[in-house]
Amino acid sequence: MLMDFQDSVSAFLSDKSLSVPLSQVLFFTLLMTLCMLFGRHKLGLLISYAFVFFWGFVFNRSYFIDILGNTTLGLYSYTLFGFLMAVLAIIGMFQKN
Repeated sequence: MLMDFQDSVSAFLSDKSLSVPLSQVLFFTLLMTLCMLFGRHKLGLLISYAFVFFWGFVFNRSYFIDILGNTTLGLYSYTLFGFLMAVLAIIGMFQKN
């Protein structure tokens, strides 16, 4: 059972290529550098999450459509859970260490 899961995951990841636009990478790098310089580590983690969430959707859109069909339920679910994770992260930012 575990071996089947590992085979399917490795098959999914092995034939992929990722090409992120240079402008987005530079913007991400600038924001992360500013967060690290000013010691805003929690904000840097939230920005990283936002970029990964966006890139995860943009680069896997066709994969999501293949799995879910042309229903909008999958898009709404992805957006809702991403938004809830961001809200939880923001709430966590206000917690004292």
